[in-house]
Amino acid sequence: MTDFQSIYIGNYNKLFRVAMKMVGNIDSARDVVHDAFVQYYEREMEGHLILYPSSWLYRVVINKCMDFLKQAARFQTISPSFPQRADEPDDTKEQRISMVYAALSALNPHERALIVLYSEGLSYREIAESSGIRFSSVGKTLSRTLEKLENELKKQKYALY
Repeated sequence: MTDFQSIYIGNYNKLFRVAMKMVGNIDSARDVVHDAFVQYYEREMEGHLILYPSSWLYRVVINKCMDFLKQAARFQTISPSFPQRADEPDDTKEQRISMVYAALSALNPHERALIVLYSEGLSYREIAESSGIRFSSVGKTLSRTLEKLENELKKQKYALY
């Protein structure tokens, strides 16, 4: 197995989940991740050394998702298609997903990216590398963004607990 194949296999699912949470559309998420891997492959073929491929790929996916969201904002409403918990009735699941997605949609793309990276379990250092935020600012920025998300959910009368 080549280095590229192992990087692809090791990162595809994580990057797809991030793209899916950002753009809310399976086909668009696949396109974004595909484009990121193509860009990575081309950079390697040009002789560029990428020391931290996972962080580099996260950054590219986040940037491509933000570009997608900017282009899509005027032309379409993004509808969520996230997996649902099996223990909830269907109407409750759909309502919960809609409320959370509406709250996420109220955030700007940078804030949404931060929440998505955090929800994927990335460390503050990985979030800093992937988002371009200084490491020393990640905690405070994330805290403010989570508070903003909580306020958006409260506006919708959605309890987090």
